[in-house]
Amino acid sequence: SVQPDMYPGNCWAFKGSQGYLVVRLSMKIYPTAFTLEHIPKTLSPTGSITSAPRNFSVYGLDDEYQEEGKLLGEYVYDQEGEPLQMFPVMV
Repeated sequence: SVQPDMYPGNCWAFKGSQGYLVVRLSMKIYPTAFTLEHIPKTLSPTGSITSAPRNFSVYGLDDEYQEEGKLLGEYVYDQEGEPLQMFPVMV
């Protein structure tokens, strides 16, 4: 998890409407799926989750300095769906 805890409001947020995250692993992996979790509307203090990610892409990099990686998939997080959603690797 890239956040310190699971309490509403205590999250790792992007400034603005776009951003990126690089996760460095200790060894090369071949992922089969990715999961993304956001609090449900019922736990949101405002009753909405407009801050939840919507469209996102995942790239595989050989190292953190690589400018262009291999596209592993383009996805859409469904704000009406389950809080924890799984997305299979498309490539």
